[in-house]
Amino acid sequence: MSYSNYSAKLGSIGSMAIVADSNPPPMPDENGRIGWSWTKMSAGSEKFNYYYYAGTHESVKVKDVTSLYFCGSIDKWTDATSEAPFFVVYTKMKGDGSDAGTWYHSRHAFILHKGSQLIRASEKCLFYCIGEPIDDLGGARKIPFKTRIDTGAYDIEDEVLYVTLQSDSGAGAGASVYAECLGMDMKSFSRRAGDTHIKMNLLS
Repeated sequence: MSYSNYSAKLGSIGSMAIVADSNPPPMPDENGRIGWSWTKMSAGSEKFNYYYYAGTHESVKVKDVTSLYFCGSIDKWTDATSEAPFFVVYTKMKGDGSDAGTWYHSRHAFILHKGSQLIRASEKCLFYCIGEPIDDLGGARKIPFKTRIDTGAYDIEDEVLYVTLQSDSGAGAGASVYAECLGMDMKSFSRRAGDTHIKMNLLS
């Protein structure tokens, strides 16, 4: 499988929903690459949050997600984990007193374990978590994010609310991430569909 079933162009209504509260917003890449480039302009809490899956009207459970990934590069790398982006899965509120957030039940971040992975600044790679994606995106070097950090209980039966790719607000000024596509693979979660896949091209 090597095709895209979604695209988001900077400035479009669709891209605004994905970019959401990112500060500063992503920009066209100064090196002429087709995707979105984000650079932290100053010290402080600046970060990006790309909301690329919303499960509000679906019943995807944590156990149904087989891979999350993005193809792109970490354009500034000084061997600090905070310079790498990370994936987050938010689950739907239950309203029974067990919710860990004001708008989500639990939050599960998948981050780089830099002690086991080689990162090179500006190298286009396929970064992923949970499992390898079905699409190898042309043979880009694969880098797994192996560490999971849970806010709230981790329960594979919980339903997914959002999936995001985020940067770390603790990164220093100049931190820079380029993203060309965002993806998600899911097992069948409904009688209406078999296995499903999201591969979203980011266009500038």
